Amino acid sequence: MKFTEFFWDFDGTLFDTYPRMNRAMQKAAADLGLDISLEELTPLTKVTLGYTAKKLFGDRAAEMMERYRIHAEEEPIDDIRMYDGAAEMLKSVCAHGGRNYLYTHRGTNAHDILRLNGISQLFTDVVTKADGFPVKPAPDALLSQMSKHHLTPDQCVMIGDRDIDLMAGINAGMSGALFDPDGYYYDTFDTPYKYHTMFEMMCDLTWDNERLDLQVSDMLAMQSQLQELHKASWGGVKPELAVRQLLWLEGELGEVIDVVKKNTPQKIAAPGFARTRLIEEMVDVAMYFGDVLLCYGITAEEFSAAYMQKHQHNMHRNYTQEKKDRYGE
Repeated sequence: MKFTEFFWDFDGTLFDTYPRMNRAMQKAAADLGLDISLEELTPLTKVTLGYTAKKLFGDRAAEMMERYRIHAEEEPIDDIRMYDGAAEMLKSVCAHGGRNYLYTHRGTNAHDILRLNGISQLFTDVVTKADGFPVKPAPDALLSQMSKHHLTPDQCVMIGDRDIDLMAGINAGMSGALFDPDGYYYDTFDTPYKYHTMFEMMCDLTWDNERLDLQVSDMLAMQSQLQELHKASWGGVKPELAVRQLLWLEGELGEVIDVVKKNTPQKIAAPGFARTRLIEEMVDVAMYFGDVLLCYGITAEEFSAAYMQKHQHNMHRNYTQEKKDRYGE
């Protein structure tokens, strides 16, 4: 991995909360007599909510923010949607030996939302507005976390969707990574780490693009993204399509057999075309195997636990005696 310690912004980074925030801001503006569209609000709220209030109402900004907080409380938290791949990204960090931290200006309901989405256990620590640190881009919260967990800046990256998120990290001496799912906000911000999807981020930051030992969860995340991309024509992943994936797997296994049948063992064991072809066909088998797991909703954790249990059983098996008991030999 490029980093081991991942500091995450909440709104607009892990969770797509801008539609909710913009609705609340729109209602707040209407309370003060201003009719503004959600499309007009988005470029403003992508800066900060305080900037939006000041831009629209000047000296009445505090009044607008008060109205905003009232309307924001009306929005239920159980419909807050994570960005596609965010959970997989967090799990990938943990699977590869890293740690996740949350740093948000949101209040303590951030804890509730993490629990509702089943990801609270993926975070080592959480800093919210309630902790009383100066707001971003001030580095105080991040410096405190580095001191608390005995971290050095080169281990750390602050990931966010706005310049103030990244500047908080940079001001703390760590790197900043931009998550820009819309593809044009803060595009000129000076950082080598810019991503439009969580999958791009995972490939670069946790797999480092050259990783040669993928986890089961990594491979399932990749297959899930591929299936989502072709969902309209392939039908997605669901139990009734698992048999079809098994048949494709069987077909690819035939390709593996074909390579082995047409080449000598020495030829396959040595670098060259035959070896490359065999590996490619084995990868196809593994991909369809992953699709079968996805169709049945079998998680990487379930598969890994069963694999370990089976391995431990096999380590203590007497294969010779089993063969004799079964076949009388």
